[in-house]
Amino acid sequence: MKLRLLIVDDDRTLLSALKTVFDQENDVTVCNDGKKAIDLCRNEKFDLIITDLMMPGANGLEVLTETRKIDPDSLVVLITGFASLETAVQAIREGAYDYITKPFKLEEIKIIVNNAREKIRLIRENKKLIDDLKNAYEQLNMMKKLLEINSDKSEENIEDDRPVIAGSMLPFYYSSTVSNGKTSILDNLERISDLKERGLLTGKEFELCKSKLFNSMGQ
Repeated sequence: MKLRLLIVDDDRTLLSALKTVFDQENDVTVCNDGKKAIDLCRNEKFDLIITDLMMPGANGLEVLTETRKIDPDSLVVLITGFASLETAVQAIREGAYDYITKPFKLEEIKIIVNNAREKIRLIRENKKLIDDLKNAYEQLNMMKKLLEINSDKSEENIEDDRPVIAGSMLPFYYSSTVSNGKTSILDNLERISDLKERGLLTGKEFELCKSKLFNSMGQ
Protein backbone atom coordinates (compact mmCIF):
# COMPACT_ATOMS: atom_id res chain seq x y z
CA MET A 1 0.00 0.00 0.00
CA LYS A 2 1.47 3.33 -1.08
CA LEU A 3 1.54 6.05 1.59
CA ARG A 4 1.33 9.80 1.22
CA LEU A 5 4.46 10.60 3.21
CA LEU A 6 5.73 14.01 4.41
CA ILE A 7 9.31 14.23 5.71
CA VAL A 8 10.33 17.38 7.58
CA ASP A 9 13.94 18.08 8.59
CA ASP A 10 16.33 21.04 8.33
CA ASP A 11 19.20 18.60 7.68
CA ARG A 12 19.15 18.52 3.88
CA THR A 13 21.50 15.53 3.71
CA LEU A 14 19.22 13.40 5.91
CA LEU A 15 16.17 14.72 4.07
CA SER A 16 17.62 13.62 0.73
CA ALA A 17 18.59 10.20 2.09
CA LEU A 18 15.11 9.53 3.51
CA LYS A 19 13.43 10.64 0.30
CA THR A 20 15.62 8.23 -1.68
CA VAL A 21 14.79 5.36 0.69
CA PHE A 22 11.01 5.85 0.77
CA ASP A 23 10.30 7.33 -2.66
CA GLN A 24 10.31 3.91 -4.35
CA GLU A 25 7.17 2.63 -2.60
CA ASN A 26 5.49 5.83 -1.47
CA ASP A 27 4.41 9.27 -2.62
CA VAL A 28 6.98 11.39 -0.76
CA THR A 29 7.02 15.15 -0.13
CA VAL A 30 9.99 16.75 1.68
CA CYS A 31 10.21 20.03 3.55
CA ASN A 32 13.02 21.67 5.57
CA ASP A 33 10.85 24.04 7.61
CA GLY A 34 8.21 23.27 10.25
CA LYS A 35 5.90 26.16 9.36
CA LYS A 36 5.95 25.23 5.69
CA ALA A 37 5.14 21.65 6.67
CA ILE A 38 2.05 22.80 8.57
CA ASP A 39 0.95 24.87 5.56
CA LEU A 40 1.42 21.82 3.30
CA CYS A 41 -0.85 19.79 5.58
CA ARG A 42 -3.57 22.41 5.25
CA ASN A 43 -3.58 21.94 1.48
CA GLU A 44 -2.76 18.24 1.10
CA LYS A 45 -3.57 15.04 2.96
CA PHE A 46 -0.67 12.95 4.30
CA ASP A 47 -0.95 9.48 5.82
CA LEU A 48 2.36 9.70 7.68
CA ILE A 49 4.52 12.66 8.76
CA ILE A 50 8.14 12.14 9.81
CA THR A 51 9.48 15.30 11.45
CA ASP A 52 12.63 16.35 13.23
CA LEU A 53 12.02 17.61 16.75
CA MET A 54 14.45 20.55 16.77
CA MET A 55 13.96 22.86 13.79
CA PRO A 56 13.78 26.60 13.12
CA GLY A 57 10.38 28.13 12.38
CA ALA A 58 8.26 25.51 14.10
CA ASN A 59 9.64 22.55 16.02
CA GLY A 60 8.47 18.97 15.83
CA LEU A 61 6.01 19.33 18.72
CA GLU A 62 4.32 22.25 16.98
CA VAL A 63 4.17 20.25 13.75
CA LEU A 64 2.61 17.36 15.70
CA THR A 65 0.01 19.54 17.43
CA GLU A 66 -1.01 21.53 14.35
CA THR A 67 -1.09 18.67 11.84
CA ARG A 68 -3.22 16.54 14.14
CA LYS A 69 -5.66 19.43 14.47
CA ILE A 70 -5.83 19.59 10.68
CA ASP A 71 -6.11 15.82 10.19
CA PRO A 72 -6.42 13.60 13.30
CA ASP A 73 -5.97 10.50 11.12
CA SER A 74 -2.41 11.44 10.12
CA LEU A 75 0.32 9.55 11.99
CA VAL A 76 3.36 11.50 13.18
CA VAL A 77 6.85 10.11 13.84
CA LEU A 78 9.42 12.32 15.60
CA ILE A 79 13.17 12.28 14.94
CA THR A 80 15.03 13.35 18.06
CA GLY A 81 18.50 13.56 19.58
CA PHE A 82 19.29 11.78 22.84
CA ALA A 83 19.16 15.05 24.81
CA SER A 84 15.54 15.60 23.78
CA LEU A 85 14.38 12.03 24.38
CA GLU A 86 12.20 13.04 27.32
CA THR A 87 10.39 15.53 25.10
CA ALA A 88 9.83 12.83 22.48
CA VAL A 89 8.30 10.53 25.08
CA GLN A 90 6.00 13.37 26.11
CA ALA A 91 5.04 13.78 22.43
CA ILE A 92 3.93 10.14 22.36
CA ARG A 93 1.55 10.91 25.21
CA GLU A 94 0.22 13.82 23.16
CA GLY A 95 -0.54 11.70 20.13
CA ALA A 96 2.67 11.00 18.21
CA TYR A 97 2.71 7.52 16.67
CA ASP A 98 6.39 6.82 17.38
CA TYR A 99 9.85 8.38 17.63
CA ILE A 100 13.39 7.49 16.63
CA THR A 101 16.63 8.84 18.09
CA LYS A 102 19.65 10.06 16.15
CA PRO A 103 21.84 8.54 14.97
CA PHE A 104 19.75 5.73 13.52
CA LYS A 105 20.10 3.11 10.82
CA LEU A 106 17.87 3.40 7.77
CA GLU A 107 16.58 -0.09 8.48
CA GLU A 108 15.25 1.11 11.85
CA ILE A 109 13.14 3.87 10.36
CA LYS A 110 11.98 1.49 7.61
CA ILE A 111 10.53 -0.76 10.32
CA ILE A 112 8.67 2.18 11.88
CA VAL A 113 7.24 3.20 8.51
CA ASN A 114 6.16 -0.36 7.71
CA ASN A 115 4.46 -0.67 11.10
CA ALA A 116 2.68 2.63 10.46
CA ARG A 117 1.63 1.37 7.04
CA GLU A 118 0.01 -1.67 8.63
CA LYS A 119 -1.78 0.46 11.22
CA ILE A 120 -3.11 2.79 8.50
CA ARG A 121 -4.29 -0.21 6.48
CA LEU A 122 -6.19 -1.58 9.47
CA ILE A 123 -7.72 1.83 10.23
CA ARG A 124 -8.95 2.10 6.64
CA GLU A 125 -10.38 -1.42 6.68
CA ASN A 126 -12.16 -0.79 9.99
CA LYS A 127 -13.66 2.45 8.70
CA LYS A 128 -14.88 0.71 5.56
CA LEU A 129 -16.38 -2.11 7.62
CA ILE A 130 -18.17 0.37 9.90
CA ASP A 131 -19.50 2.27 6.87
CA ASP A 132 -20.64 -0.97 5.21
CA LEU A 133 -22.42 -2.11 8.39
CA LYS A 134 -24.06 1.27 8.81
CA ASN A 135 -25.30 1.22 5.21
CA ALA A 136 -26.52 -2.38 5.59
CA TYR A 137 -28.54 -1.59 8.70
CA GLU A 138 -29.98 1.54 7.11
CA GLN A 139 -31.10 -0.53 4.11
CA LEU A 140 -32.53 -3.25 6.34
CA ASN A 141 -34.47 -0.68 8.33
CA MET A 142 -35.87 0.72 5.09
CA MET A 143 -36.84 -2.75 3.96
CA LYS A 144 -38.51 -3.62 7.26
CA LYS A 145 -40.54 -0.42 7.17
CA LEU A 146 -41.67 -1.22 3.62
CA LEU A 147 -42.57 -4.77 4.64
CA GLU A 148 -44.59 -3.50 7.59
CA ILE A 149 -46.47 -1.07 5.34
CA ASN A 150 -47.15 -3.57 2.60
CA SER A 151 -48.03 -6.50 4.84
CA ASP A 152 -51.30 -4.66 5.63
CA LYS A 153 -52.13 -4.16 1.95
CA SER A 154 -53.42 -6.56 -0.62
CA GLU A 155 -51.29 -7.52 -3.62
CA GLU A 156 -53.53 -5.44 -5.89
CA ASN A 157 -52.60 -2.24 -4.07
CA ILE A 158 -48.85 -2.66 -4.48
CA GLU A 159 -47.28 -0.60 -7.29
CA ASP A 160 -45.81 -2.75 -10.04
CA ASP A 161 -42.24 -1.39 -9.96
CA ARG A 162 -41.78 -0.59 -6.30
CA PRO A 163 -38.41 -1.82 -4.91
CA VAL A 164 -38.32 -3.75 -1.66
CA ILE A 165 -35.18 -1.83 -0.80
CA ALA A 166 -33.10 0.87 -2.47
CA GLY A 167 -29.48 0.09 -3.28
CA SER A 168 -27.52 -2.99 -4.24
CA MET A 169 -28.08 -5.19 -1.19
CA LEU A 170 -31.51 -6.55 -2.21
CA PRO A 171 -32.09 -5.42 -5.82
CA PHE A 172 -35.42 -7.13 -6.46
CA TYR A 173 -38.76 -5.57 -7.37
CA TYR A 174 -42.47 -5.94 -6.99
CA SER A 175 -42.92 -6.25 -10.73
CA SER A 176 -45.36 -8.12 -12.93
CA THR A 177 -42.58 -8.53 -15.47
CA VAL A 178 -39.26 -10.06 -14.44
CA SER A 179 -36.58 -8.61 -16.69
CA ASN A 180 -33.63 -10.48 -15.20
CA GLY A 181 -35.12 -13.98 -15.39
CA LYS A 182 -34.81 -16.93 -13.04
CA THR A 183 -31.10 -16.37 -12.41
CA SER A 184 -31.85 -13.00 -10.81
CA ILE A 185 -34.63 -14.54 -8.73
CA LEU A 186 -32.26 -17.22 -7.43
CA ASP A 187 -29.57 -14.65 -6.66
CA ASN A 188 -32.03 -12.57 -4.66
CA LEU A 189 -33.34 -15.64 -2.86
CA GLU A 190 -29.78 -16.47 -1.87
CA ARG A 191 -29.31 -12.94 -0.54
CA ILE A 192 -32.39 -12.95 1.66
CA SER A 193 -31.57 -16.48 2.88
CA ASP A 194 -28.16 -15.23 3.96
CA LEU A 195 -29.76 -12.28 5.78
CA LYS A 196 -32.12 -14.65 7.60
CA GLU A 197 -29.24 -16.93 8.65
CA ARG A 198 -27.41 -13.93 10.10
CA GLY A 199 -30.49 -12.89 12.04
CA LEU A 200 -31.00 -9.70 10.05
CA LEU A 201 -34.40 -10.81 8.79
CA THR A 202 -37.12 -12.39 10.90
CA GLY A 203 -38.85 -15.54 9.70
CA LYS A 204 -41.96 -13.54 8.79
CA GLU A 205 -39.95 -11.00 6.81
CA PHE A 206 -38.06 -13.77 5.03
CA GLU A 207 -41.26 -15.55 4.03
CA LEU A 208 -42.81 -12.32 2.79
CA CYS A 209 -39.75 -11.48 0.67
CA LYS A 210 -39.64 -15.02 -0.68
CA SER A 211 -43.34 -14.88 -1.54
CA LYS A 212 -42.84 -11.66 -3.51
CA LEU A 213 -39.97 -13.22 -5.43
CA PHE A 214 -41.88 -16.36 -6.40
CA ASN A 215 -44.99 -14.37 -7.26
CA SER A 216 -43.01 -12.18 -9.62
CA MET A 217 -41.40 -15.26 -11.20
CA GLY A 218 -44.80 -16.76 -11.92
CA GLN A 219 -46.19 -13.59 -13.51
